[in-house]
Amino acid sequence: MATARPLVVLLVEDDDLIRELTAMILEGEGHRVHTVPDGDTAERWLQTEKADVLFTDLRMPGSLSGQDLAMRHADMPVVVTSGEMKEQHPWLGQTMAYLAKPYDRKALLAAVERVVA
Repeated sequence: MATARPLVVLLVEDDDLIRELTAMILEGEGHRVHTVPDGDTAERWLQTEKADVLFTDLRMPGSLSGQDLAMRHADMPVVVTSGEMKEQHPWLGQTMAYLAKPYDRKALLAAVERVVA
């Protein structure tokens, strides 16, 4: 299932391989993906740029976690990913999708679709 239009996705992931593979999948669907390795870099990017979707890992180096980013930018569609169980994150809002690691192409695209629908 593909979205009707290409999206700009800010992908925040500290694991190089996961970041590259996730970006490759999203770009393969026609989306523009801007990748950053941590929450601090993401926050700086969001001060001057706009994304349609924030896709963030929860645990990353730096002063801002994925939870911090998601809460600061809860006004935009957010996909949160982690190797932890969803139940450990009661702060997740109704407009946020949770994607457990490891995830595959189908689950990734479905999570993005859910938050922009």
